[in-house]
Amino acid sequence: MSEEDRSRLYAWFREQLDERRAEYLMSCLAPAPLSDLVTKGFLTGELARFATKDDLAAVDEKVSAVNEKVSVLDTRVTGLDRKVDALVAQRAEDRAESRVRHYWLAGIGLTAVVSIWLDAAGVIG
Repeated sequence: MSEEDRSRLYAWFREQLDERRAEYLMSCLAPAPLSDLVTKGFLTGELARFATKDDLAAVDEKVSAVNEKVSVLDTRVTGLDRKVDALVAQRAEDRAESRVRHYWLAGIGLTAVVSIWLDAAGVIG
């Protein structure tokens, strides 16, 4: 029922009855179309979409469990980081040692080649 219809109906009730009864009758009518009013079922359904205290407690427990697992993983990652750092340091040492070994072998080879060449040239012998 439109607002204009409500006003005309109220005026007619006041003409036919007294003002008090007209007010009462108007209060019995829905102030808006029935299709616009919220039903209890609709409201219950909408409120069910929101979390309850029990739901929040369950989520809190799950978050705590995940935090514990993250803590354990953090500890493992820290240990792995240390191992990786040790391996990187060991690789640097191995490279330095390999370089020294290479120079020694190159020096020995060069010495052998030079001595063979000098022997062939008759410089030593």
